[in-house]
Amino acid sequence: MDQTVKKKKAVSGFIQPRWTKDKVVFWLELGAIPAILGLWFPDWLGYFAKGSSFVIPPQLPVFPPILTYIGAVILLKACYEGIRNMGYHFKGLRISGGLSVLFAAASVVVQFVGLWILSLFFTGLAAFFAAGFFWFTIGKIWEITQETRTKITWWVVLSTAILALLVYGIGLLFLLANNLNTGFLLLRLGVAVLTVTFLFCRYGVYIYKTQTSIGARFKESPDEQYWTNTNI
Repeated sequence: MDQTVKKKKAVSGFIQPRWTKDKVVFWLELGAIPAILGLWFPDWLGYFAKGSSFVIPPQLPVFPPILTYIGAVILLKACYEGIRNMGYHFKGLRISGGLSVLFAAASVVVQFVGLWILSLFFTGLAAFFAAGFFWFTIGKIWEITQETRTKITWWVVLSTAILALLVYGIGLLFLLANNLNTGFLLLRLGVAVLTVTFLFCRYGVYIYKTQTSIGARFKESPDEQYWTNTNI
């Protein structure tokens, strides 16, 4: 008669070098604050919407969203060390993180040469791929812990990030059509959806901090890090 037992399943990776869980959590919490606040303050989007109703006072000549960029770099470092050498999630993190940094740098460069719509385009892609490297990190935590709340968070981050990119992209199309009011309205809406994405990323930090399945704090051998149900 078939019965279900717990059987170990290996996770590719290495023990060293890897930060302890406490250190990873500290850096994640440190980076989350500027990453989220920087989406709105200072009003980097209002830099392009001068004279319209889509500026958040006080109006400051600020670009790029520097706080978000700083926070994203801190988060990338923490995620990198947290799942370092841990299979395809780590590979996805490196690709997504690299693209995020690349597009962030490109947004600054093209702004200096006056291509402001292209600058907004690169900024949106940078934010999307920043959510991407966090998505891969949450995916690894889900794989290890098998917790339902982690799985739900993983799906919410994915769906809201894609939605934010679509809304933001449509807003850019309206800007190209010289429909500035609708364009900036959609850009704001896209940033609002992305804020939800980042807030759920922050909730992912809370999950990682409070769950107990990773009791070894990523110091144990990868094949000891989680269990899966197997029928025999």
